[in-house]
Amino acid sequence: MITDNLTRLIAVAAVMVALFAGIAGASETVSTPAVAPISDIRISFKLDPRLHGPTYGGERWVSPRTYSGINGQDIVDARATGIDAKGRPVDISPEWVPANPAIAAVSPDHGTQIKITVKGAGQTTLKVLSQGISKELLIKSEYHAGVIRIEISQ
Repeated sequence: MITDNLTRLIAVAAVMVALFAGIAGASETVSTPAVAPISDIRISFKLDPRLHGPTYGGERWVSPRTYSGINGQDIVDARATGIDAKGRPVDISPEWVPANPAIAAVSPDHGTQIKITVKGAGQTTLKVLSQGISKELLIKSEYHAGVIRIEISQ
């Protein structure tokens, strides 16, 4: 009886070893998907919710040549999308590099979606980099009647 149980236990252990070996071998053959190369980066900006209110739906993203914030808007949400050679969108995680963080800072400095915080009047650039492709944004800000006004040009 002990011999039969020991034989069964050895058989079960052998099957388990074979299964784990098969699983380990299978995981070694799985490769990570390749990152699709991009040929361009497109930037879009989230409209300030004060412009459309909650009655008209959710977030609205726009991609104008020049984004003009509403009076008093000092934080702008921006996002980047990679574009492949066939014009299709590709997920990317770009680096955002402000030339003068005293005028405009970004948070976080890597990722698809960031916040641009305009800290004062002036002009600076914001470079968006991914896979050797870059796009430069020009940020201009000035005060009118004590209220900040910003423009971001692509």
